[in-house]
Amino acid sequence: MAADFETRPADWLTFPNAVARVRSVAPLPAVSLPLSEALGLAVAREVRSTVTLPTGPTSHMDGYAVRTADVVLSGDSGFSAPLPVAGTSRPGHPPTRPLPPGSAARVMTGGLLPEGADTVVPVEKTDREGESPGRVRIALAPGGESAVRPGAHIRPAGEEVETGERLAAPGDTVTPPLLALVAVTGTPSLLVHPAPRVAILVTGDELVAAGDPGALAGGTRRADVLSPTLPPFVRAAGGAPLSPVRVQDDRSTLGKALLDAATAADFVITTGGASMGEADLVKSALDDVGFELDFWRVRMRPGSPVSFGRLRDGGRRVPVLGLPGNPVSAMVTFLTLGVPALRTLGGHARAHLPTVRAAARERLGGPPDLRVYLRVTLEAEGDGRWGARLSAPQGSGAIRNLALADGLAVLAEGVGEIAEGEGVPVLLLPRFGWAENS
Repeated sequence: MAADFETRPADWLTFPNAVARVRSVAPLPAVSLPLSEALGLAVAREVRSTVTLPTGPTSHMDGYAVRTADVVLSGDSGFSAPLPVAGTSRPGHPPTRPLPPGSAARVMTGGLLPEGADTVVPVEKTDREGESPGRVRIALAPGGESAVRPGAHIRPAGEEVETGERLAAPGDTVTPPLLALVAVTGTPSLLVHPAPRVAILVTGDELVAAGDPGALAGGTRRADVLSPTLPPFVRAAGGAPLSPVRVQDDRSTLGKALLDAATAADFVITTGGASMGEADLVKSALDDVGFELDFWRVRMRPGSPVSFGRLRDGGRRVPVLGLPGNPVSAMVTFLTLGVPALRTLGGHARAHLPTVRAAARERLGGPPDLRVYLRVTLEAEGDGRWGARLSAPQGSGAIRNLALADGLAVLAEGVGEIAEGEGVPVLLLPRFGWAENS
């Protein structure tokens, strides 16, 4: 029961083991949504094209469709002999007959070529029918040699996609370009996994809402920085955060808030109350409402007193991730364990933050018996290379080191130190702005 928490032994899982445990969640049941509502979600069923695009040879340029053999020098004018213009092709209005021998057809970008044409001459390489409307001459290369080549400026049939070709696989995240590819085939909807609804419970009697400096003047209260911070991280991970709820350190109040959260959400995050003090009531409140603990404590820094388990809500077993109350520890733990859990719940194949390899530009160190996440800035060094430096003093209570960071340098368990000049993997933090000129 709850009283056993102060003597309950910690699991001290290795980080890879903890990741495997949090990713044991099953993706949410798939739903069919129109393309306009599928952005950012994960594809649940393979998508294949039902059409071939383009359906036939199509022009890349505004110009004239001709037969290469029909373009011949006319005297020393620098142009070909005039070709009569036989029709026009533009998107949505294809040619109605083959191209007669010895003629040209106007063609717009995206227009189908008439049968018989084997090349497209850009309009700027012609006289634009200037001398004689209805007759066009083609500019020739210096010396009179024709610059027209078979296949120039033509998209072959099926260049975009062939009938039956796979457009998306299960687990693919729906991006704007993927939406465009699916939309161009005429597909109206996608079977996707919905964004997990995420409840966030922030605990601690000492917390006050951000934006009230007067409440902090005595030094006994602390601003609640996780309520405004965790929701954008959740959205970046593909989740749908509910409004955060700040809960007092009262066991019965916490228990009710946990049950309400499990009913409203697909995933619950708690912050604070993660250690072993008598005021750390979150674990006790979880026990009171039938929490099924999977693990408590991971061999990582910051964020070791993290927990994971499930809370029953009727027939559902809702995942609950217990983050430390320290803001830096909470954010690092969410980014390294919460993100892969949420991404898996949302059905995404790519579950982790992207990683780059950087050269340490100063010594990076930490306890060798833990997996350490150091907050670092990245410096572009040309040719795709990066250098990494500590962003600020690394105390887990100093938010500044995370605010200034571009990523988290990872020292695997057993490493302990990365010497200056050595390579180190860096997890890239979600970015919420635009890059400077580069």
